[in-house]
Amino acid sequence: MGLLEGGHFNRFEPGIFDDVIGAIRNPHDPWLTAADFRSYVDAQKRAADAYMDQKRWVRSSILNTAASGRFSSDRTIDEYNHDIWKLMSLDQVD
Repeated sequence: MGLLEGGHFNRFEPGIFDDVIGAIRNPHDPWLTAADFRSYVDAQKRAADAYMDQKRWVRSSILNTAASGRFSSDRTIDEYNHDIWKLMSLDQVD
């Protein structure tokens, strides 16, 4: 935060990150922008460590890819519609 607030990343565009800084510092942040920053940093460290172990990384990549079939936008939208919106599909409309 010190580098961000000190202008380290925006020497040629002062103020460009003011809204970002404000969102992070806002005590009433509805998205909890910085609330889980420590867990984010810890997860990034674990990912970097896993990446350094090529055998572990390849195995994990293959398993994650193989298990990703359930995660599709069509399925998600269909579930939202079924559970929340309850809209008719176009083929059901007269």
